[in-house]
Parts: sequence; C-alpha cells; structure tokens
Amino acid sequence: MSYDERRTEVAEAAWRVIIREGLDRASMRAIAQELGSSTGVVTHYFRNKDELTLFALERVFQEVFADMKTCTQDRQGLERLEQMLLSALPLEAGGVAGWQVWIAFLGYAIGRERLMQEHRKRYDSVRQTISQELTDLQAARLIRSDLDVTLEANALIALVDGIGTGVVIHPEQFSAEQQRYLVHRHLTTLLAKA
Repeated sequence: MSYDERRTEVAEAAWRVIIREGLDRASMRAIAQELGSSTGVVTHYFRNKDELTLFALERVFQEVFADMKTCTQDRQGLERLEQMLLSALPLEAGGVAGWQVWIAFLGYAIGRERLMQEHRKRYDSVRQTISQELTDLQAARLIRSDLDVTLEANALIALVDGIGTGVVIHPEQFSAEQQRYLVHRHLTTLLAKA
C-alpha cells in the first residue's frame, strides 16, 4: 500500500470515529484503535489532530467537487446549477456521513484560526464556482439580470448548508424529495421573466 493510500486509510478511520463518537473524542489513540494499529502509525502519517483534520476536510471537499463535476456533465442552463447544488446534499443515506464530518470539523475549527482559514478557502472556492454558473445563466438571459450573483451564490450556499445540517439533525424532516423541492423552489425565484 502506498503512502498516500495509507494516509487515506487513516483519514477514513478518523471519519468513522468522528461519526460514531464526535470530533472531541476522536483522539489519535481512538483513531489508531479504529485502524487496528498503534498511535505511532497514525502519527507517522499525521503529526497531530489538526493536520489529520485538514486532510480529512480536504477529502470531503474533493468528493463534493468530484460529484459536482460528474453530475453537471452534459447538463446546461438552470438544470446544471440545480444538479450542482443537489450533488452537495445528502440525498441518500450514505451522504449523511460526509455532512456529519463536515459539521464536526466546522465546530472544531472555531477558535483555531488556521482551520478557519482553510474553511474560508473552501467556501470561497464554492462561491466562485456558483457565482460563475450564475453569471453564465445571466449572460444567457435564463435568470434575472438584476440579481447580484455574489449575494445569490451566498444565498444558495446558505440554502445547501441549512438543508444539509437539517438532514443531520432532523432527517425525517428532509427526505430526498423534500431536499430537491426546496432547491428547485428557490431556483425558480431566479428565473428571468418571459
């Protein structure tokens, strides 16, 4: 197994501990036990919990961006933006784990400026991607020309964050159908007048 594969394996063990016990209890020792190895093995790949947290956070974002890219291929217009947003949501039960990890990391980052900067960078990247989609939709006259694309991108990020958090906290209130409905309903408010 390569060095990178082993790091990924350690990060996945960390995910399982975080989902089961919470980030505050996800010690290097608990992660090593989950991995079936010693703490020395974990610290060989990650110097400390913050470094491991950053690596795992990067993996969450890589998966989100890969899903966005895959689901938007061969799609155009508002459907493309809708699929992009839906790909970030936990529409299936398996997607909830990523949101649990994301929320745990966000809480853990509070008071840790380096981790908060990493979160900001990732949010900025998502904002840029969505803003570009909105700009393209405006240029094609598919959405209203009076929209502030940065403000609207922030609103869409807040919508997705709110739904994703809602699924983690109260899953029965946010079925896949309800998640799709909420995204679609908001996007229809952006449409250009015919």
